[in-house]
Amino acid sequence: MSHRPVNVLEVRDLSVRFYLDSDHEFTVLDKISFDIAPGEILGLLGESGSGKTTLALSLLRLLPPAARVAGGSIRVRGRDLLALTERQLRQVRGAEISLVYQDSGVLNPVMRVGDQVTHVIRAHRSWTTRRAREAAEEALAAVGLGGSGRIYTSYPHQLSGGQRQRIVIAQALACKPALVIADEPTASLDAATAAEIVDLLKRLKTLSDTSFLFISHDPATLAMLADRTMVMYAGQIVEDGPLRKVYAQPLHPYTLALLACAPQQRAAGTLKDRGRRLPCIPGSPPDPMAMPPGCSFSNRCKDRMEACDVRNPEQSRPSASRSVRCFKYGAERT
Repeated sequence: MSHRPVNVLEVRDLSVRFYLDSDHEFTVLDKISFDIAPGEILGLLGESGSGKTTLALSLLRLLPPAARVAGGSIRVRGRDLLALTERQLRQVRGAEISLVYQDSGVLNPVMRVGDQVTHVIRAHRSWTTRRAREAAEEALAAVGLGGSGRIYTSYPHQLSGGQRQRIVIAQALACKPALVIADEPTASLDAATAAEIVDLLKRLKTLSDTSFLFISHDPATLAMLADRTMVMYAGQIVEDGPLRKVYAQPLHPYTLALLACAPQQRAAGTLKDRGRRLPCIPGSPPDPMAMPPGCSFSNRCKDRMEACDVRNPEQSRPSASRSVRCFKYGAERT
């Protein structure tokens, strides 16, 4: 009798609120639910300010003091992270779930990079210094920085931006976690170096069952890497499905507009198109402190209907592998 593999991550109805004072509080994540399977790369796509980084920090329980989880659950390999103490969480972070930051500024500027990787390992493994260093060297080799002791003994300022970002990835992978959250890891890199980092993550994924939540505002980056994609807007998941299907036939008007603005779509234009205005999504996202009563995308949507201004659409499933939050689909269709 076969058993379905346990999801690495299961998030149910996760809500996060920020507060300014005792009388002013607003929602930044609204009932987020999704799973990540073993070895899966899930892409999270959305504009800046949509809530992507807040979601990443929520999963590690690293929210700033002004934020709180207002409801829901986060389970890693069946373990409820919201029920753990801070001491228990320190054992989980880096060992079972880790984070690759947007840039390498998180590295300690006065500590050799090899020692920084070794420090992560020793925080979770009762190993000798020698064994931890060997594991750190293996982690550096895995991200393409092996074969020389020079990298291990270098300080961050002595390395290129691409090398420093590989160090950050080596730290995240050093203890072989089940899940790695990569929050815009190529945002501060030039195009060529960013492509190298994406290729590196693809190769690392094929070598292990590590799962990734890869966060980006760029559809082209996710297209090179992700198996499945979720689209986030104003703190909600508005579309979810296999990446190729979502890109080939986007269901939500926001997804369609976002993909139309993608660089690869603009590059496909002819010479006679060069003088035209670049495509953009009109308007701006809603103020989280004054959310509209209806759909949060209604003021920017070309398919806007009367119902869109009255109530928020529920999630519907047009097919077994797709979900969308829009009145054009499901039982709420008008």
